[in-house]
Amino acid sequence: MSETPHFDPWTSFARILAGVILYGGAGFLLDLWWGTEFMVGVGIVLGAGLGIYTVVASLRTT
Repeated sequence: MSETPHFDPWTSFARILAGVILYGGAGFLLDLWWGTEFMVGVGIVLGAGLGIYTVVASLRTT
């Protein structure tokens, strides 16, 4: 009997949120260092994109 893979939506949400927080924070620090105002937005978008990528990649392997 084969077992169906288990999908947990909270894990997917956590991966996307972690990417947004991590890369948004890195963008914030770059803004402080460089004196700019746009790196937070770039970091949030990049983090969300990478978080979605990790969700899709993990679903392909299951």
